[in-house]
Amino acid sequence: MNMWSVVVFVVLVLLIGVGYTAQRLMRLQGPTQGTVIDTANRGQTALLVLDVQEDFTKDTKGRQWPTGFVEERIARINALAAKAQMRGEPVITTRLIYEGGYTNFLIGLLGEGLGTKGSDGLELDRRLRFQPDADIVKSVGDAFASEELETFLKTHGVGRLRIAGLDGCYCVKSTALGALGRGYAVELAGDAVLSIDPKGWAECRTELISKGVELVNSAELAEAQ
Repeated sequence: MNMWSVVVFVVLVLLIGVGYTAQRLMRLQGPTQGTVIDTANRGQTALLVLDVQEDFTKDTKGRQWPTGFVEERIARINALAAKAQMRGEPVITTRLIYEGGYTNFLIGLLGEGLGTKGSDGLELDRRLRFQPDADIVKSVGDAFASEELETFLKTHGVGRLRIAGLDGCYCVKSTALGALGRGYAVELAGDAVLSIDPKGWAECRTELISKGVELVNSAELAEAQ
């Protein structure tokens, strides 16, 4: 094999690797598709709290939360959960734990290993003061990738989701879009959403509203009947 053949081979391997990596990242963060629900039999509302885990709420070298920001958002989530359970509405939490050797390698390289297997921060943040009706582990951004979530919502007749949690630009966005695509009504507790990228989250929020998500604040959701 001459020098140019080696160069071409190396370039092809790199291109394949980049393409595969891009595809994996898109799958991790993009919304999933699924069967549209029959809303006639889905009169219940549920609160869905996404990925408020120790890994993602702590400060790290590459992720610094503004002082008091996380505590404020968690307090609002706690209030939402308390009101929802008083009304008899199920409260669901999710936890993101990445699967697959290559995915865990990528997140270790690009995301400080947060959410990877073996991390010590995979459990829910200790400041959450409620017991969820379901705690669902997922391996990608969109919670609807989990059959367990779909089954729970069907069993409880849920047709409307109220979403809080993190990160607004990723798991919140993809889950909201996944819900819309399946025919759910989606309300977003904007002031109970956390994002490490405020500017990016403002853009995502605008996009979600344009696609049919209703943006409300936590006080309005707490008072909703």
